[in-house]
Amino acid sequence: MALLFGSPKRVSKDDTKTDQRTKLAKDMYLAGKLKIVTTETVPGRDIVGAFGLIVCRSYTFDNAFYGLMAQAIDVNADAIIGYRESVAFHPEGDKYYSCYGTAVRLKPLKSNK
Repeated sequence: MALLFGSPKRVSKDDTKTDQRTKLAKDMYLAGKLKIVTTETVPGRDIVGAFGLIVCRSYTFDNAFYGLMAQAIDVNADAIIGYRESVAFHPEGDKYYSCYGTAVRLKPLKSNK
C-alpha cells in the first residue's frame, strides 16, 4: 500500500552551514556583488543579457533566498530582476517559501582611467 499524501521530507536547517555554494552566495549578496531588485531594471545599469527565470523553494526563507542567489551565480549573472517571493502554508502549520526572479548580466561599469 502506497502513501499518497503526507508532509514532504524536511531539509535540516544545518544544511546552510555545510553548503559552501549557499555560503558563497550569501557573502556575495551581503558584499553588494550580486544585485537583486523587484523592478525590471537595475537603476543606473544596462542589461546585456538574460539567463531566464530562476526559482528556489525551501522550508526556510534563508535557504530559498540564498539558494536563488546561488543559482544566479551558477549561470554567471550579475543581478536578479523582477524578484518576488511567496509563502505557502501547510495545514499542519509548516511554511514553504518560494523565491524567484530573472537572472541577468549587466553591462560593465566604465572605469575612470
